[in-house]
This record gives sequence, C-alpha cells and structure tokens, in this order.
Amino acid sequence: MNYLPLTAIFSFPLNIQAIYFFLSLLVAVIGKNRAMGFWGNLFFSAIFSPLLGIIVVSVSGKKQDKK
Repeated sequence: MNYLPLTAIFSFPLNIQAIYFFLSLLVAVIGKNRAMGFWGNLFFSAIFSPLLGIIVVSVSGKKQDKK
C-alpha cells in the first residue's frame, strides 16, 4: 500500500500535511449532502487525495430524502 497518496503525504513537512487534511475536510463539507455523506467523502479524500475527492463529490448524486 505504499502507492497511496496518504502514505506519501506523511513524509512531507507538517504544514503541507495540514493543508492536505484541511482540503480533505473541505471536500467532506462540500459533499455532506451527497450520496457518500460527510464521513465517506472525508475518508475517501484523505486516503486517495482531495483532488479525487472533489471529482467524486461532483459526479455523485444527491442524497434521497427519507419520507
């Protein structure tokens, strides 16, 4: 699993790591009303990358209202 961006990000300086996780959190907030929800988008963007996370958020459908 050394090919995941998350494993590489830990070798960067602390300020770059903070920016990476802040962007992951931002993607999760944007995608909280999407199919994967807040936590799904947070884990996806933290593990793979915020760039892929925003792509997934933009193509995923909105949550269905429960009635």
